[in-house]
Amino acid sequence: MRERTNTNIKANTERRITIFMAVFALLFLVILYKLFTIQVIDAARYQLAAKKQYESKISLKSSRGIIFDRKMNSLVSNIVMYSFAADPNMVDNKDSVAQVFAHIFKKDKSFYMDKLNSKNTSFVWLERRIDPKYEAQVKDMNFSGVIKLNEPNRIFNYDKLSSQIVGYTNIDNNGLSGIELELNEMLSGKEGYVVMQKDGLGRKRPAVEYPRQEPIDGNNVILTVDMNLQKIAEEELTAGVEANNSTGGKVIVMNVKTGEILAMHSINHDGSSQDKIAEITDLYEPGSTFKIVTGAAALEESILSKFDVINTYGGEYMNIKDAHKSSSMTFQQVIEQSSNIGTIQVANRLGKEKFYKYARDFGFGITTGLDLPGEVKGRLKKPVEFSPVSLNYMAIGYEVLVTALQMTNAYACVANGGMMMKPFIIKKILAPDGTLLKEYKPVEIRNVISKTTAKALTELFVGVVENGTGKDARIENIKIAGKTGTSQKMVEGKYSKSKYTSSFMGYFPAENPQIVIAVIIDAPGAGEYYGGKVSAPIFRKIAERIINLTGLHEFSAPENNADIVLTSNNKVDNTSLNLVNFDISDAVKFLNENEIPFEVEGARKNAIVVSQEQFTDEKGNRKIKLVTAGANQDDKLHKDNSVKMPDLRGMSVRKCIKVMSTLGIEYKVNGCGKVTAQVPEAGTQLAKNQQVIINCDPPGKF
Repeated sequence: MRERTNTNIKANTERRITIFMAVFALLFLVILYKLFTIQVIDAARYQLAAKKQYESKISLKSSRGIIFDRKMNSLVSNIVMYSFAADPNMVDNKDSVAQVFAHIFKKDKSFYMDKLNSKNTSFVWLERRIDPKYEAQVKDMNFSGVIKLNEPNRIFNYDKLSSQIVGYTNIDNNGLSGIELELNEMLSGKEGYVVMQKDGLGRKRPAVEYPRQEPIDGNNVILTVDMNLQKIAEEELTAGVEANNSTGGKVIVMNVKTGEILAMHSINHDGSSQDKIAEITDLYEPGSTFKIVTGAAALEESILSKFDVINTYGGEYMNIKDAHKSSSMTFQQVIEQSSNIGTIQVANRLGKEKFYKYARDFGFGITTGLDLPGEVKGRLKKPVEFSPVSLNYMAIGYEVLVTALQMTNAYACVANGGMMMKPFIIKKILAPDGTLLKEYKPVEIRNVISKTTAKALTELFVGVVENGTGKDARIENIKIAGKTGTSQKMVEGKYSKSKYTSSFMGYFPAENPQIVIAVIIDAPGAGEYYGGKVSAPIFRKIAERIINLTGLHEFSAPENNADIVLTSNNKVDNTSLNLVNFDISDAVKFLNENEIPFEVEGARKNAIVVSQEQFTDEKGNRKIKLVTAGANQDDKLHKDNSVKMPDLRGMSVRKCIKVMSTLGIEYKVNGCGKVTAQVPEAGTQLAKNQQVIINCDPPGKF
C-alpha cells in the first residue's frame, strides 16, 4: 500500500515537472519570437522609437531673398526673431514649462500643456516670432527639450510702400501674394537641419557623429518699380480718393518704350490699401477710354480722316445722348469732346469684324502676361455673340470688361508708335552672392497700328487735353496726350444713375512719349463724376511730380518736328476739311458753328455737296466753296450732264439712297447692309439716265 502511494507521488511530480518544462519551453519560444521580432523583423521601427527618446532633428530656416526696386533700394528684407519649439519626448517637466510660458505670454497654461502632450511627434511650436518686448524675459530660459530658434521674418523697409506688388508671407515665410507668391521657390531658398541628442544629464546638444546641413539662402529679386515713383503714385491716389469721397481707385505708371511697370497701386472699397493686385484682377466697363479702339481702327483702315464730318444727330441717337448737342462734328471733335454718337457712327462704318480684330489686337479679352499672380483676361465678345446693339455700346466702352493694366497697355501701344510691348515687373534675379541668374528684357508682342496712325491718334489725344474733355490734365510746357472716360456702374443688375467709374489715360511728352499713366476712380461721391474732372487732375499731379523728380522736361522737344502736328486751338483746319457727299443743310450748319467762311454754288435745299475747293476772296480771306447738286432740273450740274459718281462705299443703305435721290441718279441696290462696292467707280462722269449698281453686305446680326 505504502509502495503504491510513493509511486503515485512520483508520477504526479514527474507530470508537474513535464507541464512546467512545457510551459517554460513555450514561454521561452514566445520570448525568443518576441526578441526575434524586435531585433530582426521590427528592428528599424524600435530603433527609431529609441532614437526619439534621445534624438531630434531640428530644421534650420533659410533667409528669404531680398526684393529691390530698380535702383537697388531694398523694399523688403529680413530681421531675426526668436521662436520656441519643443520635443514632447524630451521635456522632463512639462508642467513647469507650461507654467513659465503661460506667465510670460499671458496665455492659459492648458494651451501649452496640449502642445507638450502631443503624441507621435518630436516637434511642436510653442511660440513663433515673439514680440521683441519679451526678449529680455526669455533670454536665459533653459528647459530640457525646449529649443530657442532664430527665425528670419519679413519686414517692409519703407512703411509698406509697394506692399501690394511685393506681397506678403505667412508665418512659415512662404509667399501668399504678389512677387512673394510668384517667385516663392526662388526667394525661399532651402532649409537646413541639425540633429540634437540628450546627454546623460538630459541636456540637449548637437550630435557630433551626425551631419549638419546648413540652410541655403533664397535668391534676390530686382523689380522694374521705381520706389520714388511708387511713393508719388500711392500718395496722389490716396489723396484723390479722399478728395472725391470715392470708394476706391487704381493707378499704373508704365514705361512706354519697354513695358516696364514703374509704379502700381490700388485702394479698395473702404478706402484702405488692399493686398490683392486689383489692377490685374478687377474688371470694369471702361467707358470712353475704350474709344481708342474705334479711333485707331478707323484711321488705320483709312475710313476717315480727322477732318471728316460726322452726323451726330443733335446729340441724341438710339437712346444714347451726348453732353454736346451738336448736329455734326469732325472726327477730331468727336474724339476731343468724347461724342458717343459720333463714335458709334464711325464704329458702324468700321463693322463688327474689324472692330473686334482691333480690340483683340490691343490686348482686350486676353491676359497681358504680367509676371504677377491672379491676372484675369476680361471679357470681349466675339462678333457671333454681338446683339443688334452690341457694336454701338462696345464702341463707347460698354458690354466689354477690361482690367486697368489692359487699358494702360493699349495706350502705351499707341504712345510707342503702334508696337505693343509685354508688360513686366521683374527685372533681374540674383544669387545670394550677387551673381546674375536671369535678366528680363523688353518683349515686342505685335504691331497693332502703323506709326502714322499712332501719331495721328496721338494728335487727337493732345486735342482732348488742350481743347476737349481732358483740360484738367494740362501741364505747362509739356504736351500731354490722353483720353477721358466715364461709365455708369452696374448695381444690382442695372446701370446706376449715381455710381460711376471715372478714368483718365494719358502719356507724355506727346512728341516723344516716355511714360503712360492710368488713373481710375471708383464711384466718386463728391459731386463731380466725369473722368475729366475727377481722374484728370490726379493724373496731372502725378505727372508733374514725376517730371519734377526725373527731369522728363528734357524729352519735351520732338525727335522730328515733321513727324507730328499738334493742334493748339479749337479751330477746325479748313484746309483739310472734307464735306463731299454731305447734305448741304448739315454742311452749312457745321461751317457756321465752327465760324468757317464759305460760299455755296448750287441749290441750298434738298442738295448734296459734290465737290469743294479752297479760294481766297478779294479781301484776302481764305474760304471754302461748296458745289451742290440736287433733283432740281435747273441745277447747273444737271443741265451740263456733269454729275460725277460719288464714293458710296461704307455708307448705310439709307444714306446711299438719299445721296442718289438728291443727285437724281438712277440706281439699283443689291443687299441691305453697308455699301461694299459700286458700279461705276467714284469720280466717273455719269451719262444721262445711266443706272448705278450698288452692292451691300447682308444685314447679319451684330
